[in-house]
Amino acid sequence: MADHEHAKIIKKGVKAWNEWRKRNMGVKPDLSGIKLKGAELAYANFTITDLSGADLAGSNLRQAYMTHANLSGARLRGSTLSRADMRASNLAEADLSGSDLFEAIFARAVLYRTDLSGCDLRDSIFIGSFLEEVDLSDSDLTGADFTRARAGGLKTEGTKGSLP
Repeated sequence: MADHEHAKIIKKGVKAWNEWRKRNMGVKPDLSGIKLKGAELAYANFTITDLSGADLAGSNLRQAYMTHANLSGARLRGSTLSRADMRASNLAEADLSGSDLFEAIFARAVLYRTDLSGCDLRDSIFIGSFLEEVDLSDSDLTGADFTRARAGGLKTEGTKGSLP
């Protein structure tokens, strides 16, 4: 369950959140299970933040910083995550179906049973990532970089572009 104080700060908006993060660099924010459906979170600093089980469906997370974040079981269906930085994040069992992930960075991320169906993944980066039982069906992977990615059991029906 999300830390009450952390939840209060993020609900004030990205500017307040990012300023708090600058002043509290040693804190690992806990926003697990928070409901921020449809929120305006572009450029938010969610580095090392626990967002497991969070409902962020339909949110704008364009260019959000989510490195080393825990997004396991998070609901991000239909969200905008173009150019979001999710390096070394845990996206196990997260639902990102129908999301805009153009030029998103998933380098060294863990994607296990992650739903990426119907996503725009053009020019996204999966260098060194772990992808197991990921649903990529009907997604556009044109220009995506899977260098050194470990992949298995992928669902790829109707996928456009290069596959790992």
